[in-house]
Amino acid sequence: MSASASGSLTDPSAPLVDGGGPRGVSASDSYPDSQTSSRDLREGGRWGRRQALKNAALRALIVSLLWLADRAPRRALIALLGAAGALAHRLAGGLRRRAEAQLELAGLEADAARRAELARACFRHAGESLARSLLLRRPGDTEVVVDGASERCLLEALAEGRGVVFVSPHLGPFECLAARVAELCRAAGAPAPAIVVRESYDPALDRHVDAHRERRGLWVIHRGKPGATTRIVRALKQGRAVGFLPDLPGRARRGAVRWFGGEGAIAVGPARIAARAGAPLVLGHLTPRGEAFQLCMRRIEAPESAASQAARAEALSQGLAEALEAAIRQAPAHWLWMAADLRAGRAPTSNARAADDTRISPEVG
Repeated sequence: MSASASGSLTDPSAPLVDGGGPRGVSASDSYPDSQTSSRDLREGGRWGRRQALKNAALRALIVSLLWLADRAPRRALIALLGAAGALAHRLAGGLRRRAEAQLELAGLEADAARRAELARACFRHAGESLARSLLLRRPGDTEVVVDGASERCLLEALAEGRGVVFVSPHLGPFECLAARVAELCRAAGAPAPAIVVRESYDPALDRHVDAHRERRGLWVIHRGKPGATTRIVRALKQGRAVGFLPDLPGRARRGAVRWFGGEGAIAVGPARIAARAGAPLVLGHLTPRGEAFQLCMRRIEAPESAASQAARAEALSQGLAEALEAAIRQAPAHWLWMAADLRAGRAPTSNARAADDTRISPEVG
C-alpha cells in the first residue's frame, strides 16, 4: 500500500537503521535525487504572494469538491468521474498519445485502433478508480474480495515478525487495496499497516488527502518530511506491513530491470529494504471481478544463488518487475498508461552522494 501521482499508497523507497534493527539502509533509498525546486515547499522552496493566493484558491476548490463528492450517490459519483476520465482522454492530447505509445511498447495491441480504444478505457477507468477511492471517505465496504491463498500469504509473512515490505501497482482503485489490507490485519490481530506517500504540494491539503486513509486504519508516512525514514523503520520493527507503489516513474531512485520486452527501471527502495531488513517482500494487486475487485497477493523471493545483500536486492527488484508486469497484463485497461514510461532510465543523481552518506540514529523502537 503506497500512494502516488494519482493520489495514493505511493512511492518507493526508504530505509533502515544501524543498531537495534536492520543495518545499512540509507536515506537515499527514501528521498528523491532531483534538484530542489525554488517553489516546491516539499523540497524547501517558498511561494511568492501570487502563488500563495493561487494555491489558496485551488485548496478551497478541492475542499469544496470533496464536500460534494462525500454527498453524491455512489453510482452517480463513479459514473461522473468515469465520464470526466473519458473527457480527459479527448482533451489531453499529450497524455493520450503517451498512453498509446506505452501500449505499443508493451506489445499489448498490434492494431492502432485497438490501442486507441484501450487507452480510452484506461482514462475512463482512472476516473472510476478515483471515485472508488473517494468513497473510502465514507463508512462501507471496500468492495475488494480476497481469496484464502492470498490472505494466508500476507498473514504468514506478518507472522515472521520482521514486518512486511508490501508493494502494489497503480492498478485499479489501489487505495481500496490498502484499506482492505488494513481490514485483514485488524481481523487477524496484527498491527495496522503503514503506507508511504508523497505529501501534497500544499501542506494544508495533507489532512484532507489523508482523511480516508486514516479513517480506514492506515498509518500514513509522508516520505519527504523529517523523520520519515525513522518512522518506516519503526513500522517494520513493530511488525507492520509498509506499502509502496514503485511501478511509475517519480522522484525516487530507480534501478534497471527488464520488463515488457525491454530495458526499463522501477524504484529500488522496496527491494533494498527487504534485502537489508530481511523482511518479506509481498506483491498485492487488484483484478476486476464484475462490479468488485479481487485482491491477489504473492511473495517475491530471491534465489538462493543470490548470496550477498546487493545480489538479493537486485534479484528481488527483477522479480518484482516481472510480477508487476504480469499483474498489469491481467488488467491493462486499469493501469495508468498515461503516466507510465516503460523505458525510463535511472533518476537523476545530482545529490546522490550526499544522500548515500546519510544514516539514521538507531533508537527508533
